[in-house]
Amino acid sequence: MNKIKVHLIDDQCLIRQGMRSLLQLSENIIVTGEADGGDSFLQQLENNQVDADVILLDMRMPKGSGLDVLNAPQSLQSDLKFLILTTFNENDLLLGGMAAGAKGYLLKDVSLEELVAAIERVQQGEIVLQSELTQQLIKAKLELAASELPSLTDKEKQILSLMVSGLSNKEIAEKVFNAEGTVRNHVSNILSKLQVRDRTQAILKTLETGILK
Repeated sequence: MNKIKVHLIDDQCLIRQGMRSLLQLSENIIVTGEADGGDSFLQQLENNQVDADVILLDMRMPKGSGLDVLNAPQSLQSDLKFLILTTFNENDLLLGGMAAGAKGYLLKDVSLEELVAAIERVQQGEIVLQSELTQQLIKAKLELAASELPSLTDKEKQILSLMVSGLSNKEIAEKVFNAEGTVRNHVSNILSKLQVRDRTQAILKTLETGILK
């Protein structure tokens, strides 16, 4: 069985040395090169100095980020498979990296067994998404979506809920003990805040965003 050839990209020398030493303990993996940043790695690629199957890629580096590497012209990347090694505070870089073609992501504090298994899976064409990071990204996305939702008053939420239930302005007025004209004003404000034209669009947006949850 041929060993999987791995190339390390990280700006911290100790991390590269540590990963090299650990990966050399595996019978299935050989470290064939390393770079201290995205710029130097891309230079290595241009000079045909990269002989690897899987690239372990740090994302936040001063001399060429992981995104710079992943967004390089496809011809430059050839058939290399990139596995991101990251920390817990790099949501934007993670999402950008996956969108740019990385095959997975892992925290830098994973065990050797987990790292080796991930490298093997990536080499076989699988996508590796560490569950802790996936949950973190989902949470961050939900928080971002929530922060972008319009701020409705309690009264507006009450009326919007009744709109979603299909009640007319008159029926809503009877439910909330307000004049129909007052309810009409609330509905107008709700449509404005939701940036929609009519009640139907307001109801659809409410269901899509979960603003009443």
